[in-house]
Amino acid sequence: MIVNIFVFLFFWALTFMPALAIWSAESIPVKLRAVMVIATLFILCLAVIAGFIKKLEMTYNEIGVRFPHKADLKQNVFLIFSGTITCLVWFWIYLGAFKILLPVEYARIDALKTTGYLQFLSEWGRVGGLCGTSALWGGMLLLVTTEELVFRGIIFNYLKREYSFKEALAWSASLFTLAHLNPHNFPVSFVLGLIFVLLYVKSGGLAVPISVHFAYNLFLIYFGKYMH
Repeated sequence: MIVNIFVFLFFWALTFMPALAIWSAESIPVKLRAVMVIATLFILCLAVIAGFIKKLEMTYNEIGVRFPHKADLKQNVFLIFSGTITCLVWFWIYLGAFKILLPVEYARIDALKTTGYLQFLSEWGRVGGLCGTSALWGGMLLLVTTEELVFRGIIFNYLKREYSFKEALAWSASLFTLAHLNPHNFPVSFVLGLIFVLLYVKSGGLAVPISVHFAYNLFLIYFGKYMH
């Protein structure tokens, strides 16, 4: 079972290769590249996800691809609001603890000037008018949708077939953490992975964790500097 999970993650990781190649093609205008990257990545990710849903004998309904019921609207709104606040509070607590316990390392990381696709998309979204905002919001929505399909929809549900709820919860959060490839943020990613699974289970679908993941990321892009 674990082998199937790692094979799935391997093929999912491969979908980033064409996107990275596009982003490196400096002959293409940078804004066009930014749109092409997210479109290519999303299409390839969906292809891999669809293939493994079939291979693992899962269904789209099983992994939470469904429209929320109107009767659950009030609960889902509450879950989205409380879930987003919880994620942001945890990030703020961790950031504060990191700053107090490891001030030199915190200052070093804070001084780093990050570059790359996500940094460009974030800056374009903040200052690029309607086009930039649309690219940022659309791109972020597609990214978090694929992550929720991968880690909550497929991995968590597949692990539940063999392991207890707590074991599947811990495994899926751990894999979600490792996928982010940033050891300084491992505690943040792990707890977020736990929160997203709990929201997924409580709401009975992917809509709520996708919404919380999306809102959390956008808040950090627009207001994260005020949390330092």
